[in-house]
Amino acid sequence: MPDVIRSELTKALTLPSVWVMTGAVLALNVFFQYQTLGFNIDTVAGVRPDGMTEVDGRLVHAETELRQTLGVSVFNPGLLFPILGAVIAGAEFRAGQLGLSVVAVPDRTRLVLGKFLATAVYALALGTVCIAIASAFTYAAVRDWNPGMLWSPEMLATEARLLLFTVTFTLIGTGITLIGRRTPAGVVAVVLLIMLTMAQVVAVVSPAADAFLPLSAARNLLLQGRDAGAPLTGGAVHGAAVLASWALAAAAAAALAVKRRDAR
Repeated sequence: MPDVIRSELTKALTLPSVWVMTGAVLALNVFFQYQTLGFNIDTVAGVRPDGMTEVDGRLVHAETELRQTLGVSVFNPGLLFPILGAVIAGAEFRAGQLGLSVVAVPDRTRLVLGKFLATAVYALALGTVCIAIASAFTYAAVRDWNPGMLWSPEMLATEARLLLFTVTFTLIGTGITLIGRRTPAGVVAVVLLIMLTMAQVVAVVSPAADAFLPLSAARNLLLQGRDAGAPLTGGAVHGAAVLASWALAAAAAAALAVKRRDAR
């Protein structure tokens, strides 16, 4: 399995489209960090001795507000991660690449598992870089006040949730693309899933059902305790479970689809 994972990682890293998507994620991440830097500086400037600060006319705990802001600033560009997953998976269907992959790894379940693990490793590394960039911008705002908050248990928990989001969201795009056998099919499918949440189509009818959509689950996981734009539909633990379930279901369905179809 390590050889399969290494091969799939090498395959992904040789694709120009993967580098384009990676660059887009990083560029958008830097943009959001720059946009929030002024807010973070203002938040720190108004901190009182009790650790509270005023934001939009209300008193909030400064550290909590800054942690949540870091989470949101990584979450927003993270919406591109499932498209990255779709691009990585779509390479298998160009010029008979899947046939060559099956020749190299005849066990298709092992092949799909290797691809998912390789994609997870790539998403984990990219998510870590995004968090590091966000932490650097946050440090610029808090260095003269409380830089230790960047490695507090609460901040580490926020970062762990962000990594869970980036990995599972990427794998959902990978699985859908392997099922649909085309990169555009995977991209369209994940965009539709995202739009169902952003347009509140399902939430208006049934908030309980909306909580099982991947983007809603991500919002529930990462945006607890702050203005999320639209009402949240579940708790953080529920959101984590839903995202993990989507990723596992996508992997299982992709393995089944690849096993049952011609290698072309």
